[in-house]
Amino acid sequence: MPLDLSGFHFTDAFEVLLLTSAIYGILRFIRSTRGVGVLRGLFTFTIIALVSVALLDRFAPGGVAVIKFILEKVTPYFALIVVIIFQEEIRQGISRFGQSGLLRFGNNTAESPTELNKIVTTAKRLANLRTGALLAFERNISLKPFSDGAVSLDLPISPILLETIFFDGGPLHDGGVVVKGKRITAASCVFPLTNNPSIARRLGTRHRAAIGLSERTDAVVLIISEESGEIGIAADGVLHKPIGHDQLERRLSELLKTESKVAEAIQAGGSPEDVK
Repeated sequence: MPLDLSGFHFTDAFEVLLLTSAIYGILRFIRSTRGVGVLRGLFTFTIIALVSVALLDRFAPGGVAVIKFILEKVTPYFALIVVIIFQEEIRQGISRFGQSGLLRFGNNTAESPTELNKIVTTAKRLANLRTGALLAFERNISLKPFSDGAVSLDLPISPILLETIFFDGGPLHDGGVVVKGKRITAASCVFPLTNNPSIARRLGTRHRAAIGLSERTDAVVLIISEESGEIGIAADGVLHKPIGHDQLERRLSELLKTESKVAEAIQAGGSPEDVK
């Protein structure tokens, strides 16, 4: 029997293409964030719940009328529940769309020469003064979960501000700073420590926090030791140190422009722990 396509119009094909592209884009974006684990868990839970309810309704004496009634009342609010769970990912996605090539009128990344030079100049000065510092460059994976409870900021990058934050004895000195684009977005952040047993025991908390954050996200983290004034950079769970003052800007620029192995692992459906 020949296939009847008389009722199929160009607009139908356009709708299918548009919906497919939208779903693919959303899934691809979520896989590049920390929300991929939540999405996987939510999907698994939903499938198990639906199968369980269907089996119970079919084989249990009297069915599961109460459970079905509750599900019927809750289901209309499922979209709202998803929005609440993924609110940070949605906010990040809207922000990334606003920074896309179509809507971006200028360079808004931390790799821009002007902003990077300000950070490098400050890092060199802090190293000479042996003032400890911990600074994370946010890239594709949001660092919002690690700045919850920290001091929220939205200030332009400046040497004076960074030196004030890391001033020895100041209230924000011991925490980490998050840089997103051309702005400092948080200070006094507590980053997760690495559990890698191969890390040298002599490394202090700052270095372990820098490595730990770079193991879980695609952030590039700058560390300055207050004991030695030594400068280091952590990326993809690897600590690069010591880095000479004359090499710092070049090494930072290279790492910020290099595709993160952690981000690639997440986009492939894995987890940051897959990166060795």
